[in-house]
Amino acid sequence: FNDFINTTFSSPPTVALIVAVFLDNTLDYKDTAKDRGMPWWVKFRTFKGDSRNEEFYTLPFNLNRFFPPS
Repeated sequence: FNDFINTTFSSPPTVALIVAVFLDNTLDYKDTAKDRGMPWWVKFRTFKGDSRNEEFYTLPFNLNRFFPPS
């Protein structure tokens, strides 16, 4: 058990993950979505939400005629 704890906490990425999760969960709930940039992503959740989606996700060689986006 001691080796497991020493290995876990001697790894910088693991310690950074634990600290990041702790700090992320201590934010005030009402501002959390805004701080994480969630309102900015709303328009990209659907294919027709933004004009750039169609340009970015189109298939090469005009294959969209055969495989329309869902």
